[in-house]
Amino acid sequence: MSIASKLITLSCLLFVVKALSVQSSPPVIRGKLRENGAPITEAAAFLQSLDNERCAKLFAGRKTDRKTEKQITRCVHDLTATSPDANGNYKFAIPKSGWYAVHFLWSMGKKPREPQSVFLQGQWSVVYAGYQDLTGKYDAMAQDSPFFSSAREDAIRDCEMQF
Repeated sequence: MSIASKLITLSCLLFVVKALSVQSSPPVIRGKLRENGAPITEAAAFLQSLDNERCAKLFAGRKTDRKTEKQITRCVHDLTATSPDANGNYKFAIPKSGWYAVHFLWSMGKKPREPQSVFLQGQWSVVYAGYQDLTGKYDAMAQDSPFFSSAREDAIRDCEMQF
């Protein structure tokens, strides 16, 4: 084998080894939680799966009769929970392509301007206790609208609360 052939073979092997070592990380559902520009660091974020598009439409709808509530209970499943990091970032591995939603619980430092205890903030529905807890904060939950993930790329679900 000539020196040129050996160099070409070595170059090809190095290329394959480099390509295998640089595989991209698996896609995730991720986002940033913020309140009035500051990161929300003390929260619990939850990933939910929805059985199909019909379930996603029921979940996103405003219908609240018993039959609909039972259907939603059967087709929405809590998968996992996490906490945001010091910058308010959270992430979940995407198990497979399908319908998902994210919700999180936290304590708001400031009472929202909205007089009602349920309101929309972008794509998020927010519910909060209309009174302060023992720490002087307002217990709250934000529910994301359902979305479809192909599990081929990251799904970004940022939540910026402005009060």
